[in-house]
Amino acid sequence: MEVGGKLEQLKWVADVCTYLTVIAGFAVAIWKIARPLRAIEERIKRLEGYTHNDYMNTLRLTVMSEEMPLEERLAAGEKYVREGGNGAIKAKYHMLIEQYQTQHKEDN
Repeated sequence: MEVGGKLEQLKWVADVCTYLTVIAGFAVAIWKIARPLRAIEERIKRLEGYTHNDYMNTLRLTVMSEEMPLEERLAAGEKYVREGGNGAIKAKYHMLIEQYQTQHKEDN
């Protein structure tokens, strides 16, 4: 094999080594970034859970509040049920629907 061919092979090996070094550098950078991103994602999920709980609590309070207009209580009850709420608040919501329908019949 002549010197020119060996130099071409050596250049090709050097290029491959350079590419591998760059790729390894990117992998290390991504690895360093991934851990903090996972921590941020976990914090966001926890905050979303807190926010959803606060939202559901607000809807519960609205449904149960005698001082609120009936229409607002019904709207809150509908949202509460749509969000998967159940139990006593859902039962109260159904009672409010009946109350609304009774009042509406009396008005007509």
